[in-house]
Amino acid sequence: MLLEPFTGFVPESGFAHRIVGPPVSMLSPDQREEARIDPLSFRHVAGRGAGSSNEEARQWLETCEQSRALRPVGPMVAVYRLAKGDLVATGLIADVSIGAYDSGQIKPHEGTIAKTQEKMAAYMRTTRIYGNPVALAHRPHAGMSAAIAEQTRREADYSFVAADGFSHALWAIRGDSAYDLCAGYNDELYITDGHHRLAAASAVAAEEARSDPHLPAGLFAMDELRLASFARCVEDASIDAAAVVDRLRAEHRLEEVSEVEARPRGRFEYGVRIGGGSYRLHINPDLIPDDLYRSLDVNLLQDLILEPLFGITNARNDERLRFVADVHTKPGVGRDCSAWFLPFPASIHDVMAVADMGLTMPPKSTWFAPKLPSGLVIRLLDR
Repeated sequence: MLLEPFTGFVPESGFAHRIVGPPVSMLSPDQREEARIDPLSFRHVAGRGAGSSNEEARQWLETCEQSRALRPVGPMVAVYRLAKGDLVATGLIADVSIGAYDSGQIKPHEGTIAKTQEKMAAYMRTTRIYGNPVALAHRPHAGMSAAIAEQTRREADYSFVAADGFSHALWAIRGDSAYDLCAGYNDELYITDGHHRLAAASAVAAEEARSDPHLPAGLFAMDELRLASFARCVEDASIDAAAVVDRLRAEHRLEEVSEVEARPRGRFEYGVRIGGGSYRLHINPDLIPDDLYRSLDVNLLQDLILEPLFGITNARNDERLRFVADVHTKPGVGRDCSAWFLPFPASIHDVMAVADMGLTMPPKSTWFAPKLPSGLVIRLLDR
């Protein structure tokens, strides 16, 4: 089946803030150091990627068991909610079929980098642990929506607040209800976070000839998702900023604005910072192709600006280019770049359409929320 009930471990509420690892960017330096030396931290002991050994992973499990820090669960499907401020997202946690990824039913929208994929595969081969659940999107589904609505009318079975201030809650669905819910879903799923993890898990399952392998995932309806974009930061001291500004003015419409206003408000607009000035760039409509893929804002940025103005032909490996997620906006962002461009975020509809066409987005095209933290659920490969 595409979905199966999950069997594994979740952190006990009193230990979850130590085990669960939020994105590092959400933590203060003191919190990062505290997690780094904590023997219960999944990320820093068992979840260090290729740096973790099988012995360390087993020792982490034993330490958690001795501390009664992990709770065995399953088989179950969990309704899962994470919330902080105005971000609230609710979905399901279940095991998803790696075979469905191989067959194309679970669809990527990004390519993978061979070196990164192999590092993750080496980690899985060694530690025998899945502790970083992938995140998947789906179109509206009546059965999933009904299950979520029914469960969230009652108090959560399990909840905690992580170190970054996000609250997490799970409602367990067990027995026939869990299996029926899984059997009732067989539509496409779309990867929002975890392209390399799924590719690595597929490679390891094929090497080991494991029959019907699964791994844990969070599944969210498309209307639960938020998308941000990645700014392109060009670092090149030889750039003639005045010449670039003149070229942008000649080929498009360049509006000088305050630093705060240097942000896109819709499609085909870009925030720009270069040469000490801040701008809003409006792409020349005559240069926008009718083709959905080629007209994506990130592709227009590459084809009309980065390549012709800066000679960046391959965004994946040009050392002058780095990507900055537009999720923690601070005063002065982009000032350290020779040139900074912020595209308007892609829509989930466009991302799904690209995946349905069997195409991939350019690197760092989307920053999806929610992202599931490491250590939220733990599953052993050899259960």
